[in-house]
Amino acid sequence: MKVVVLADIGQHVYHVGDEAMGHAAAQELGNRGVDVVMLSRNPAQSRELFGTQSAPTITFPWPPLERERYLDEISRVLQGERGALPPEDQVWDLIRLIEGSDAVLICGGGNMNSSYGWLLYERAAVGVVAAHFNKPLVISGQTLGPTLTAHDGLVLSSLLESARLVGVRENASHQLALEGGLPPQQLVAGLDDAAFFANANSKADAGRAPYMAVTFSPGTGILPADEYFKKVAAVLDELSEVSGLGVVFIPHMADTESRDQDLWAHRLIADAMRTDTHKIEQLELLEADEAAAITVGASLVITSRYHPVVFATGAGIPVVSLSPDQYSDVRLSGALRNWGLEPFNLPVTSLLNGDFRTAALAAWEQRAAIAGHLHSLGEQRRAEAQNWWDGAVRALGGERSQTPANISPAPPYEGATSWSADADAVRRVINPLGKRAAIAELELQREQDLRRVAGNEAAAAREELQRLLGSKAFRVASNAWKITGKLTRREPS
Repeated sequence: MKVVVLADIGQHVYHVGDEAMGHAAAQELGNRGVDVVMLSRNPAQSRELFGTQSAPTITFPWPPLERERYLDEISRVLQGERGALPPEDQVWDLIRLIEGSDAVLICGGGNMNSSYGWLLYERAAVGVVAAHFNKPLVISGQTLGPTLTAHDGLVLSSLLESARLVGVRENASHQLALEGGLPPQQLVAGLDDAAFFANANSKADAGRAPYMAVTFSPGTGILPADEYFKKVAAVLDELSEVSGLGVVFIPHMADTESRDQDLWAHRLIADAMRTDTHKIEQLELLEADEAAAITVGASLVITSRYHPVVFATGAGIPVVSLSPDQYSDVRLSGALRNWGLEPFNLPVTSLLNGDFRTAALAAWEQRAAIAGHLHSLGEQRRAEAQNWWDGAVRALGGERSQTPANISPAPPYEGATSWSADADAVRRVINPLGKRAAIAELELQREQDLRRVAGNEAAAAREELQRLLGSKAFRVASNAWKITGKLTRREPS
């Protein structure tokens, strides 16, 4: 069986989490005898890294109206209007590839929302092509939303409905899908695709004294960057002093030439720390398997990125996360909730009231109990993940068998109650406001684009009218009309 897999891989700016999900999906399918073709923005790189076939994916424009128009043009092409797009358009190769395949898998991720609308529409286009050729479609390990404009919400609903099976990776996404009308028999609450990627690909990390793994994105939410990074640095300083651990910064996303994203954030944090420099190590951007291995070699993980949480929980490592915004909060809370550790994800305001410090110190003090809690769930979670992939392959093969079971609710870890109430209260206020503001901003951008397009069309129409009025053909027609008018007004003889 030949399956086309769409993952967000081969980007100019390498992203450990996206690549890890792609690797995990390819491995799980390959272990079940599937012939995988990875869609990529850099097929040559992906062929080398994944050891599979790879082909170019399609790129959607960023502006909302342009991506809406392009998806419509693709749909018109599939309906037989071949002139809707030129012969050299990128979509023709994708159409031929999917037509010659047996099925399509859209790999996990957090890109089915309006904030990353160009990626949502890329997935919608792949779904539309798969549906046109009646190829089974499976969607795996997704976060849905939370930020969705009205139009993008319809596009997402249509994509989900076209799939044989949809896997989501947190409770909030499961609820959103059900509220959107997706039948329960098409929907599975599960884990991130890379939940056990670190375990399967771990390499011995020799030569390092015990350390904490730290990964931070440049996002600082409502706090100024200087204040945010100084407060994070103070917590890491205290943790290092109390625990005796070194600090290893592991970037997950960056342009290595401009040294932006995580490399920039890590430099600012490290510069603000008072810990001896020999205990601080700032790594360069690594490939997904090596970054995952170093993460799970740590005694403690501290992060504002998503996949360090995924790697740590799957390997039984205590972890504390900090959410700079609602998008991060939904994903990080969901990932930890799957393991009963949701209180160890805290909102950005916890840097101000000391709760992030409290949670980080508690994670270290309770490390043995937390690790025991995670290990007690590990075997069950691995079995549930394998059950998902077994069901996904059956669906890709066209079987309409019983839907894989949802993962079972995790018993809550009881050692985190002292700060969790305050964090929940903050979320109830900040998250809805953040979501409304983000959607309003995106809707406003779309409305401005609509007005701009309407204005351009009106200007073009006026210009065309002026050309017509000044043309020789119009003058000839006008003179003929005048002569005809004079003749028709004469009295009959």
